[in-house]
Amino acid sequence: MESHSRYIRVVLFFCLLFGLNQAFAQKYPQDYFRYPMDSLPNFVSPFGVMRDNHFHSGIDLRTNGKIGLPVYASADGYVSRIKVARGAYGKALYIEHANGYATVYAHLDSYYGAIAQWIHEYQYINQTFEFDKIFMKPFLIVKKGDTIGLSGNSGTSSGPHLHFEIRDSRTEKILNPALFGILPVDNFAPEINKIYVYKFVREGLLLKKQLAFTNKTASWQNGFLQLKDTLLLDPDTYGFGIDAQDFIHNNKDPKGLYSYSFWLNQSHKFTHTLNQFAFDETKYINAHIDFPYYKLEKLRVQKCFVDDGNRFSTYQTDADKGRVNFTQASSNGELIFEAADVNQNKTYVKILYKIGLNQMDAERQTYENLIANKPMLFPGKASVVEQDGFWASMDEKSLYDTTCYVLNTFPKTADAFSNTYAFHSYTTPVHAAFNVAIKLDFPAIGLEDKLVLAYAKTNKDGFNSISGTFKNGWVQTKANNFGLFKIMLDTIAPQVKWLLPKKGKEAADTLRWEFEISDDFSGIKSYDMFLNGRWILGDFDAKNDRLTYVFDEVYAIERERIYNLENNPSEANAFKVLVRVTDNKGNKTERWFEMIP
Repeated sequence: MESHSRYIRVVLFFCLLFGLNQAFAQKYPQDYFRYPMDSLPNFVSPFGVMRDNHFHSGIDLRTNGKIGLPVYASADGYVSRIKVARGAYGKALYIEHANGYATVYAHLDSYYGAIAQWIHEYQYINQTFEFDKIFMKPFLIVKKGDTIGLSGNSGTSSGPHLHFEIRDSRTEKILNPALFGILPVDNFAPEINKIYVYKFVREGLLLKKQLAFTNKTASWQNGFLQLKDTLLLDPDTYGFGIDAQDFIHNNKDPKGLYSYSFWLNQSHKFTHTLNQFAFDETKYINAHIDFPYYKLEKLRVQKCFVDDGNRFSTYQTDADKGRVNFTQASSNGELIFEAADVNQNKTYVKILYKIGLNQMDAERQTYENLIANKPMLFPGKASVVEQDGFWASMDEKSLYDTTCYVLNTFPKTADAFSNTYAFHSYTTPVHAAFNVAIKLDFPAIGLEDKLVLAYAKTNKDGFNSISGTFKNGWVQTKANNFGLFKIMLDTIAPQVKWLLPKKGKEAADTLRWEFEISDDFSGIKSYDMFLNGRWILGDFDAKNDRLTYVFDEVYAIERERIYNLENNPSEANAFKVLVRVTDNKGNKTERWFEMIP
């Protein structure tokens, strides 16, 4: 009877959860937005996929490796923002709609029509490729289905695709387009590969077991993939993690997981569902996953419990936040895990467990000895760390959990202007950046503005600049990670190289001029191009170090030719191009190129 009542309770919970999801979706208009492309919906990445330091804030639509496919306005509205950047979203467009939502179209190759014309004029008036313009009033009006741009690979995109978002205009929260009926055709259920068992210890977690669900270890029983062996545990407090993936268009291309849940003896403990989140929450991914395991093993295990410092808004939990306290009184039982996609395809796994007697945990003892007498940093509390020329100030939001840290000092290397400081470990996540400063070991007279703080994960990795300013004998900046720090110098100017046209073609016979611009340390800050002394628009693709001038009007060269005929007849056919590039420490390169058609 008790078993039957438990079954009824879990079925009722599943039905309630499904009903809540249906009711939640009905809050949003289902036929208002159209797909922003003509092709059948083919998702490269669904909403909320886990990325480094963030959850994916939209859906990525496949363009089959092509650039230049039409992108359409998903609904009537007006352009509320245009942002052109070398990184991030690259060429992006934001459209405000009358129903209180906004749509975002990113990684575009180019804009279209009146939008493109306005952008081109704005860039020339302000002599800048990159800009971020917000429109407070309707100006550029679009209708549903209007072509607004062409798909591309701009910004930090790793391949041609369209990134598409729907946002709540009032709260700025990003919403899952599935809530609006923008769903892929999907008949594939998610797969649960492994369940991870953690034991809570002072200031950390111990990974105790990995339970793999394979044909050898598990079998299907009454709709559940059940582990054949019983999980044996000693009395203690535990948490569980899940390694799972979804499939959308086929069973060969794994995608991110939309939702997963955990029950203990048919009592709900934890659910995580990706329907919406705010931008200032997205970095909580580092507390959502087993971060040290990801850094070491490159696999993101998602927790089925909530850390005290995790403020992500996507969870539904019991009073224990998903933690389980096993005692001898709870001698046996079952664990159930569910993985679901937005189309309500689901997979369930079951684990039978048994609690044994109290016994010595050697791993726990080793861990306790490891952290004994180490200084601590606490979440929710600002603190300062100082030692032998090193200073760090932790923000109250810097940490997710109490951290027992180490700070070691190593002698100065030949390329450094200070000792090297190893501040804790890169395997501990940082939420809010902290201030860090290092004292200069010896004067750098006349070169103070070229000093930077350099960072590396470990002593086996190369150091990279994280910027820095010199003040009163110290170089200071903000850091986003624990690791190794030292002062270095950047006096090397950026490099500029003209990428010659294909053999047999003169420069003026091509549709573009391309230059490779790069900087070996502090990074490129600014860049400009001039044609016969007048500024021209250079399109900078930072991921490929490529600066391109496209003859933006057919008559651009002819205009220059006419100008020279009237003012410099001897140079009527000469095109003198100046490329000027400056890095973040003020090192500048100017190179002239003469192109004669």
